[in-house]
Amino acid sequence: MHNNLKIIKDLHYQDLSFLTKDISEYISKNCNMKAADRVAVKLNLVGPFEPQKAATTHPEVVRSVVEALLPLDCEIVLCEDISEENVLEVTGIKELIKDYNLKFYNLRDYGYESVLVEGIEYMYSSLIESCDIVISVPKYKNHMLTDFTGAIKNMYGCISRKQRKELHKFIDAGDFANIICSIYSIRIPDLIIMDSIVCMEGMGPSLGEPRHLGYLVLSTDGVFADYYMSKLVGYETENLQVLQTAFKRELTKSQIDDLKMIDCGFQDKEENFNRVPVYIGKYRKKYMDMLKRTYKVDDSLCIRCGACVDACPFHAITLKTIPEFDRDKCALCTCCMELCPTNAINYKK
Repeated sequence: MHNNLKIIKDLHYQDLSFLTKDISEYISKNCNMKAADRVAVKLNLVGPFEPQKAATTHPEVVRSVVEALLPLDCEIVLCEDISEENVLEVTGIKELIKDYNLKFYNLRDYGYESVLVEGIEYMYSSLIESCDIVISVPKYKNHMLTDFTGAIKNMYGCISRKQRKELHKFIDAGDFANIICSIYSIRIPDLIIMDSIVCMEGMGPSLGEPRHLGYLVLSTDGVFADYYMSKLVGYETENLQVLQTAFKRELTKSQIDDLKMIDCGFQDKEENFNRVPVYIGKYRKKYMDMLKRTYKVDDSLCIRCGACVDACPFHAITLKTIPEFDRDKCALCTCCMELCPTNAINYKK
């Protein structure tokens, strides 16, 4: 198979220590890695969420990747763009860094360079561009705005936070999918190691519920990895804008026969996975309008820090006694939820 897809099933996080050799061999086989190469390990640390919430890459998956890289004599560049230091502690990554005496690289500290893609100038991470190998370690989750998030969208974090905030104003699903794919195309990862052991179903990327599936997905093709997982949980992939845009722009390394393997010979299904509804056109707008009315702030958790006000690209939040939302301005980008340090913003179930 051209994408070298490897699926490891029936896993729990405590099982991963037994997979170090397999992961190391997979990396050696599929990455043209030399001694002293700089290897970026790009995580998904969307906010200060504990590992059991299934909103971020689980530290035991990161530990397995680090253990697999150590014998390869490379420089491990553990990286992500984070707003606050406590993100590392809450997500369990800080303890791992100490265990291996590693350095964490916050992308915003290393600057950005201008890259033009399809007429849009992106401020892209200089650190990621400087690395010899890029390994993306995303978490597969539902996403209220983009339907799902996985390997493709994980690279969205490689542009500056200021630009991420501005680009969320592209509220049309097709436009935003094209932007996500443009950013992915700047530096397509050499390898994907996707944490699908416990995924997030329901209202992801941060308000959903954890769901144990038990999969670790390894691939040289992020588009194919996303396609595999989206098929697995029962999405109709022809309606997923991000995936269809990636196929249209030929960002996949896979061949049509690889895709037919999933479409025609696919045995694994998790069809009772609680997916987000996928609507197109006017039905999507009605659904989004309905969701906007369900936002609420937990007064007992809110610390009135103003992070949500600063995060909102649409100026839809005003900080009064507690944050108040202008539903007409809100585009359901979920930035406020992701950056709230106390997880005080939720929706009415």
